[in-house]
Amino acid sequence: MQEKVDFWQTFGLILVALFMFGLVYAILIRWLSKKKVKGQTAYSVVFGVAVTVTAMGPVIGWQNVLYVLAGFAASGLWMILEDVQRAWLEDQADREKAKKMAEDLLG
Repeated sequence: MQEKVDFWQTFGLILVALFMFGLVYAILIRWLSKKKVKGQTAYSVVFGVAVTVTAMGPVIGWQNVLYVLAGFAASGLWMILEDVQRAWLEDQADREKAKKMAEDLLG
């Protein structure tokens, strides 16, 4: 019976810690957004998922954590690459627009 109590206490503490992490992390992401940091979406998702899955280690087991993280890595790699490429392309397009505007203004 003590094992069940320990499990639920551990699980509850992990959920509270993750709740607090989520709050602080959301504030950080909002701050980055206000600072106009580009291309941070994929990285913020990867970090948030990694923290969440890893925090659940005591509940789901460390081997399962590794399996789940491997699955996220396999599916998430292309999402990260796409996000980075899109941010880079948007930045390049902005630079081209600025260059064209400067050329038009200067004649």
